[in-house]
Amino acid sequence: MGLFDFFKSGDNKKPSIDLADFKFLSDDHTRIENGRSTNANNKGAWRGIRVKTSDNETFFVTMYNMNENHPVWGDNIQMAEKRMKVVEENTDKTVLRGFGTDVMGASFADYGLTLHKSNNNVIKVTLHMHDRNIDIVYEKAENKTQSSKLDNYSKSDSFENFVERFRTMAMPEKMQIAMQTDLINNQGADAYENGNIELAIEKFQQALKIMPINDDALINLCRCYTRIGEYEKTIDPLKKLNYLNPNTKKKIIAYSLLMHLLEDFDSDGGAVSPSTLINFIKEKFEITTNDTEIKNIIQIINEPYNRHILVYMIGGGFGFGMGSGESPYMTSDGTTKSVIRDEIRDVLNWD
Repeated sequence: MGLFDFFKSGDNKKPSIDLADFKFLSDDHTRIENGRSTNANNKGAWRGIRVKTSDNETFFVTMYNMNENHPVWGDNIQMAEKRMKVVEENTDKTVLRGFGTDVMGASFADYGLTLHKSNNNVIKVTLHMHDRNIDIVYEKAENKTQSSKLDNYSKSDSFENFVERFRTMAMPEKMQIAMQTDLINNQGADAYENGNIELAIEKFQQALKIMPINDDALINLCRCYTRIGEYEKTIDPLKKLNYLNPNTKKKIIAYSLLMHLLEDFDSDGGAVSPSTLINFIKEKFEITTNDTEIKNIIQIINEPYNRHILVYMIGGGFGFGMGSGESPYMTSDGTTKSVIRDEIRDVLNWD
């Protein structure tokens, strides 16, 4: 089942609640099979549900057993991470359903999640296992100890945590992970070359599930989003690349500059003020830069051309405040939007 096989009509739905890193605790649940509730007493069965997203379009859902580790896998993950999209949104509930497949080919569409709301607060959560016609309704609970445990479990799944764990892994384990992730990354590269960007994105995301620090998959994911003009989605993989290699800084500054010029492009070209760009880079990437560094990067961007495709106006300009000292970065006369699109793709190839 492909990346966008399910619910294409729901692609533009946005949740009314913040799901950037949503966590829900439950100490009781009811299992419903084929429409009938089971009689099991599940009071005291603590579960933690986490939903996270970096773009408010694709959501990753994980469930934790807060009482004990899994008897087979040896960890506390009750349900491994599933990729989902919002398929229904109203005042009473937010409904997500899986799409795409995991690395073994199992369909995420067999799973769904409903967040039941009251006054824009989630009061219970239902996990749907569509292929088995099973729903599990989790009642909300509050407990400081369990909440702290869920925070710690969430941190253990983080990108930074994997970096540390990978450093201490035995070499055979590292090699096995690297071989698996490279195989899937290469499949994504083939899809990209063949123009199947949806499949390429799916493969690169799968490669990153196996090895989140696969820098080839991270930059390839950026290339996919850039190719289809979804520039904001490159922020997360670019930030991770910078974490792995601080030399990515120039690439990120150049990309951010060109992205702003494209987004603000009109009949007169594109322009962005230094303060806007500097604040954006600080907020999104936790990178500190300045006007002098950005102007040096503009010179690097201009080098392959026999003219300046980007310039900056001394003393400010219309819309930026003539007396503010702002010197906006701009496209020069004759620089088209297509030139900036080509350049933003080229920036991703910078060493």
